[in-house]
Amino acid sequence: MDKKKKDVFEEAKEEGASLEDFVIPQKIDAFVDAFQPVEKESVATLFFDETKLRTFFKAYPTKLGDPLTIYLSRLEDKGFVMRVGMMNEPAIFVTERAVGGVALIDSI
Repeated sequence: MDKKKKDVFEEAKEEGASLEDFVIPQKIDAFVDAFQPVEKESVATLFFDETKLRTFFKAYPTKLGDPLTIYLSRLEDKGFVMRVGMMNEPAIFVTERAVGGVALIDSI
């Protein structure tokens, strides 16, 4: 008898998992600790468009849905609002938080 291998997400769905189960709160905390939101693109040192956000959070669409929507909602609750930049692309504009006079990203 030939058994078909089930997709990992299909099995999770059958077991009652939700998209929320694939969101890692510590990643949101790490983002908030490393970056500070800014309102204007002109003062941002970095920007996170959809591609960069997906890469940072490893949030890719699944059969259960798109976990990036949850990450974006939680980031917005913490002041990280997506805005349209000069290139007409939505992005979150940030500066790096400094620790001891050094940006966190440089100290790694």
